[in-house]
Amino acid sequence: MHATLRRRALTLAPCLALAACGPAPQTAPAPVLDLALAARVEEPFATLAARVPLEPDQDFRVEELGRSELTSHHVGAIRTGEAVHRHDRHDQLVVLVRGRGTMRVGEEVRPVEQGSILFLPRGVPHAFTNGGVEPAIAYLVYAPPYDGKDRVEVGEKAP
Repeated sequence: MHATLRRRALTLAPCLALAACGPAPQTAPAPVLDLALAARVEEPFATLAARVPLEPDQDFRVEELGRSELTSHHVGAIRTGEAVHRHDRHDQLVVLVRGRGTMRVGEEVRPVEQGSILFLPRGVPHAFTNGGVEPAIAYLVYAPPYDGKDRVEVGEKAP
C-alpha cells in the first residue's frame, strides 16, 4: 500500500471505530431532592450529609428540611445504629440516600442499601443498623408532621 494511503487509513481508523460505536453515552444527572414546599428545598443527594454533621460522640442526628400541612421532611444520619422504637401517631417513609446496613421491621431483619425505600406504619417497631464505616444518610418523611415527641423505645440497639 502506498505510504500516503496507509497514513490516511491509520488516521481514519479511529474515526470509523468511534462512528461504529455510536454516540458517546450520556451520563445520568446526579439524584436531587426537590421539595415543593412553602420554602422550596432543592439539594443534590451528595450534599445532604452536610446538613447533619455528627459530633465525634454523637451517633444519631435528624434535622427538619420543611413541612406541609400533612407531612414533615427530614434528613438523618446514623453512625452505628439506633434502639428499636416505634412511632404511635406517625407513619414514616425512609429513603436510604447513602450507606448500607440492616433494617429491623417488626420481628424481621432485612438488608438495605443506598436507594432502598421503606414504609414504616405507625406502631411498628423498627431500627436501622449501619453496616458501613461512614454515617448512613436517610431522607425521612413523617405523616402527619413529626412533633418530636412520638418516639417510644421498645428495645436495645438492633443487631
